[in-house]
Amino acid sequence: MTTSNPQGKGLVPVLSDWQGMQPAMIRRRSAQQVLRDYFVGLLVISAECAFQPRRGVVYFMYRVKDGWRLSLLSPQDWSIRQPGPLLGECHLLEDMTWSLTPAADLAEQPDLVAALEAFQQGFVEWLDTDGTLEDHLPFHVRELPYYRRLVAAGLARSLKSSMAESGLDAKASRVWLQTSDLPRLTS
Repeated sequence: MTTSNPQGKGLVPVLSDWQGMQPAMIRRRSAQQVLRDYFVGLLVISAECAFQPRRGVVYFMYRVKDGWRLSLLSPQDWSIRQPGPLLGECHLLEDMTWSLTPAADLAEQPDLVAALEAFQQGFVEWLDTDGTLEDHLPFHVRELPYYRRLVAAGLARSLKSSMAESGLDAKASRVWLQTSDLPRLTS
């Protein structure tokens, strides 16, 4: 049997990309921080993105039709018009979690707030099942495109390691929902 790639050279870029999406550090987190980082991470991972996200770069998240889009362009950078309302600025952090700074006018955009609340409701339903929080982490989500799948796996590894470091591992998902305030991006 012949193979088209007998030396496995096709794996080098994949392994390089995989290594680049591993947490550079692990930090201790409170239960509230774990839930917020998980929520924000899933929100960003759900966004369309046509590039490989990099640590330390400023991204902008927009609401488009029935989903989200991560972009390198700020609202001022669009020559014609931006793809939808701005949710906020995002940064991929060293530990493979995401920071999200909501847009200043977020509370004044009821459709955007409603979409965000619907996403949060889905997050709660996702956690309101049997198993531990670790069981729900996105280590491998086949349906995601390549780079989003790598970012999701990096997030999962970061959160799992951080939970173990903080003594928060092996807790049932429903317990997390009962003992922690749910993350909110709007007030």
